[in-house]
Amino acid sequence: MPKKTKKTPTNNTQTLMVMSQANLNALSLGYDFEHRAIYLFGPIDKMAAYRFIAGFKWMDRTPGPIHILLNSEGGDTDAGMALYECLRTANNPTIIEGMGIIASAAVPVLLAGTVRFLNPETKVMIHNVSWDIDGQVNTPVIHSLSKYSEESNKRYHQIIAERTGKSVTDIAKWCDDETYFTCGEAIQLGFADKVLDQRAFPKNFNDAMEEINGKEPTILKSEGGEPEPTPAKKPKKGKKAKKG
Repeated sequence: MPKKTKKTPTNNTQTLMVMSQANLNALSLGYDFEHRAIYLFGPIDKMAAYRFIAGFKWMDRTPGPIHILLNSEGGDTDAGMALYECLRTANNPTIIEGMGIIASAAVPVLLAGTVRFLNPETKVMIHNVSWDIDGQVNTPVIHSLSKYSEESNKRYHQIIAERTGKSVTDIAKWCDDETYFTCGEAIQLGFADKVLDQRAFPKNFNDAMEEINGKEPTILKSEGGEPEPTPAKKPKKGKKAKKG
């Protein structure tokens, strides 16, 4: 009896294994390079912005839409603006999918997307810049912070107004306090484009790509309605056997 030889992985198999492991490692940092997707979850600070921009710039080197899943309570104003500018200067279209909460500095990230989807339970919150100050602060510092806040608020209001089509006056009024919007309100006011149907959530990335190519996705809700059902195909009639 001939001895059984142990099969060794081919070069292609080894390459795929290495690529799969690399993608799993990247996923732990919020990157899915295989499907050109980035997960931006949690507070936005300068380190979060750095990690996001590093991965985004890598994906943006090759053609194809980039999918961003966003769930953030906001954070550092400058870090949020850095993310906004990164998306606005991208070579490729971007698909933003909002879920959970999108607030404060995370709102410009949502608005920067080419196509902006929200999950039904998503909330959007906007407000003006605020500061947490410990200890004694002298008058020059107070004046400096006041000027910075005024300029930051002005740009924040402009970005929201430009993308939503609402007036800067309305935006500024809403930002005087923490103003929350439901998913439906956010879409009606122009913060996002459409609602995702959660039952078809696994297919949303492909459908978003089809929309960019000019095809209407079948899984998305239209103005508060349910997606139209796909007509069932009639079964083909089988051929009758000829009698002998």
